[in-house]
Amino acid sequence: ARLYGVADWRERAQPVLEELEMADKRRLLPAELSRGMKQKLAIACGLLHGPRAVILDEPLTGLDPYGIRRMKNTMRRLSAEGVTIILSSHLLDLVEEVCTHLLILKDGRKLADGSVADVRGQYAADGSESLEEVFFRATGDAERVSA
Repeated sequence: ARLYGVADWRERAQPVLEELEMADKRRLLPAELSRGMKQKLAIACGLLHGPRAVILDEPLTGLDPYGIRRMKNTMRRLSAEGVTIILSSHLLDLVEEVCTHLLILKDGRKLADGSVADVRGQYAADGSESLEEVFFRATGDAERVSA
């Protein structure tokens, strides 16, 4: 918080900790937290200064089903408030559920980018296939992983 000049960090922290179901853990040291709680703490710290953009790298790692739902809701709320969220995830169901645009990379090369609907239209035979199937077609790995 000091890095961003946030003087009222204690007041700002409370609603963020409550949203992520961590208010009761506020007096614990990070070493005392579970992996999922550490994940939520890192995200809470990143939200304290009211950023216009947030980078989330595998934000659901270590979270239980309740934490996953809370994190998805937090991402949706931030997006609705105009915060740009850059999400890196291998969980394509999550990408499909919370993202409006996507970028598919393979070996550091951009294979596709655009709205989820546009990328799906580009790689899906009838436009209704899952994002997982779209990903495998875009990467050229559809045959490798077929049953």
